[in-house]
Order: sequence, then C-alpha cells, then structure tokens
Amino acid sequence: MILYIIVAAVLLVNVINPRILWYIGSWKYKTSKKEEPSSVSLFWYRLLSALGLMILILVIYFQPMHLADLADPTSELSITRQHIYVENGEPEIDTESYNDLSEDQTQHIIDSLQQYTYRRTPGTLFSDGSLSDLGEWLICIYIYRDNELVNTVIVSDTGDISVNDRSYSMQDSSEFIQQITEIL
Repeated sequence: MILYIIVAAVLLVNVINPRILWYIGSWKYKTSKKEEPSSVSLFWYRLLSALGLMILILVIYFQPMHLADLADPTSELSITRQHIYVENGEPEIDTESYNDLSEDQTQHIIDSLQQYTYRRTPGTLFSDGSLSDLGEWLICIYIYRDNELVNTVIVSDTGDISVNDRSYSMQDSSEFIQQITEIL
C-alpha cells in the first residue's frame, strides 16, 4: 500500500507541476544546464501522469477484499439461510436461522471466510446494498462483537454480495454458500 501512495504522490506532483520532477532530475548535470522541457512535452507529462493516476485509482478500487477482514476469532455469528423457489406456480421461501452456533462451528465459518474474496463493482459507491438477482440460495451472516452488530454480509448464489449496505460481486459465491451449509 505504501508503494501505491508513493506512486500516487509522484504522479500527482507531475500532474500539478511537471517541472518539479524535471528540477529533481537535473542534479545529474554538473553545470545544471539541462534544457528545460518544451510546453508540448510538459503537456504530455501531465496527460500521461493523469492517465497513470486514473489507472492506479482503478486498480486500488477494484482490488479484491477478504471476507475474513469482517470477522475475527472473538466474533459471534448469527446466520440465516434462505432457499427461494417456485412450487405449483407460487413463490416459496424456506428460511432457516442459526442463532446458537457452537464455538467449533463459528471457528470453521471464520476459517472459511479466509478463503474467499469479494470485489467492488462500478456501482458500489452509489449502491444501497440491495441485490438485483437473488438466485435460488441466499445466506445472511450477522457478525457481532460484544453483543453489538458490526457487520452484515448477504451472499447470493448468483455472485452478488451485500456487505454493510453496499453491493459487491463475489466469484465463488455458490461454493461459499455450500461450504457454510455443510458447516451448519
């Protein structure tokens, strides 16, 4: 992360005033008579630095985040699993709640969280956490610390995930739901 900050600072300085980096590079010349860059080259330095800064921001924004960062070994979990289907033309939802998990189950679930990542989507900044495609299976994980709800994770088997009222995407969501179901 420090490398990202350093690169961003250099690119930002080059966008604001590309002559600063030119002055820094002129120490190599004994007489300090390095020719000043033309206005066209300064424009290109600025443009390329702005483009590099945009790419860096996108790389950081879409970087995978770990589900394990949402819970620690002292967390308490409450889980709700929902099966959404149609029977005889009528929509049905079977809901099972798991509020009293054993320490062993909780530890296995927290260990499972370490294996999975999720990513921001272009709409994450503006989302309200709603999932557009629920799919057939949905699992809701409520994470508590000291009896206070600190994180809410809702995972759909279609790859949509909601974390603390923001929408994200998850590549192996069906596998994750299956693994949590086996633990329960």
